[in-house]
Amino acid sequence: MKPLVLVATLALALTGCGATGPGTAVGAEGCVTDYAEGRDYFPDKSTVDESELWDISYHNSYKTITLSDTENTSGTKLKYVLYQCGTPQPRATGELEGALFVQVPVTTVAVTSFNALAMVDRLGKNSTITGLSGQLLGNAKKDPWYDGVVKSARQPVAVGEYTDLDLEALLGAKTQAIFMSGFGQGFDDISTARAAGLPGISVSNRMERHALASAEWIKMVGAFYNAEAAANSEFATIKTRYDEVVRTVSGKIDNHRVGYLCVTPERGCEFVYGHGTETLVGRLFTQLGVDNVFAADNGAPNGKPYDYEAAIGAAVDADFFVVYDPMKMVQDTLRTEPRMLQFRPFQEKSYIAGVDKNFEECRAKTYLDVDVLIRDFATGLAPDLFPDQRGTCFTRSS
Repeated sequence: MKPLVLVATLALALTGCGATGPGTAVGAEGCVTDYAEGRDYFPDKSTVDESELWDISYHNSYKTITLSDTENTSGTKLKYVLYQCGTPQPRATGELEGALFVQVPVTTVAVTSFNALAMVDRLGKNSTITGLSGQLLGNAKKDPWYDGVVKSARQPVAVGEYTDLDLEALLGAKTQAIFMSGFGQGFDDISTARAAGLPGISVSNRMERHALASAEWIKMVGAFYNAEAAANSEFATIKTRYDEVVRTVSGKIDNHRVGYLCVTPERGCEFVYGHGTETLVGRLFTQLGVDNVFAADNGAPNGKPYDYEAAIGAAVDADFFVVYDPMKMVQDTLRTEPRMLQFRPFQEKSYIAGVDKNFEECRAKTYLDVDVLIRDFATGLAPDLFPDQRGTCFTRSS
């Protein structure tokens, strides 16, 4: 694998035949053959109702997606111009200056984001995947869902990880778009890809403050496929199920003191790693009406590590835990680390943890299937309200 800075000139080949601006994608199938100026080529449209981080607008033969650059604090926006294949590429001037131009519908994509992979799969577009990160490809060897995605993809090749992308592999696959994770401040995955001339697309739904806003990013991914109708339908289903759980538990599980934490050394937990108020799960707790024991001085988007003493102080009154580790790992840790039993939820088996057989799949789908996530939490907290439900991603200790 070669460093991106040494092979950036090769990225020009990714701009496509007949391109008139940097970052333009190669041609796609299903192109318009009778272009007429002023005609609306996008009969199906999406609106953004929940997200605080992106928006979309339609302009007859092209659409623009504008989103927050979560990696940088300058307040600048990322802009993608998606123009219908067979129509003229808009000029990169005025509001479109500096945008990434991509012909749609895309037919050759690479995916390095767990969340984006779940969305591409849900939209039925796995056949467009020609490249995957090594991590995603590796998961196919141990998880049936990943294996199914890879088998339905277009013989995807490994394209590297995060900032260390294999440009030659992306070039060979004529990649039109790379769906990448936008991890937020302190990361530069998207910035590095774009600086090298690669069509990196930030899928930063995990940075949203609200669960439904995170799920709504399926509309953003869907726009690259002209699959707005499918994306709108999928999101509507998720929202309906989510709202149903909220109505069921409203006012019925108050006064619970809950913590969302990681405890297993195998997954790199620093004894106890607690999520605070600004994480997606922290906001789900607020939605459910329970108190987050790790909320105090814990407003970072990914929570913060706690040592044993800090954890005891924060969670001494907790009556329930959501543990984001596989159940078997949790139970093994409890057997080998007796200090954990000083936490009442572990003493009383009042906790839920990841369903072992679904753990890897759920890691990819959690920020999309927020209806499943909130249902699993609610079922764990108040099983009497969901007598016929069994956890999909999280389940109670037996």
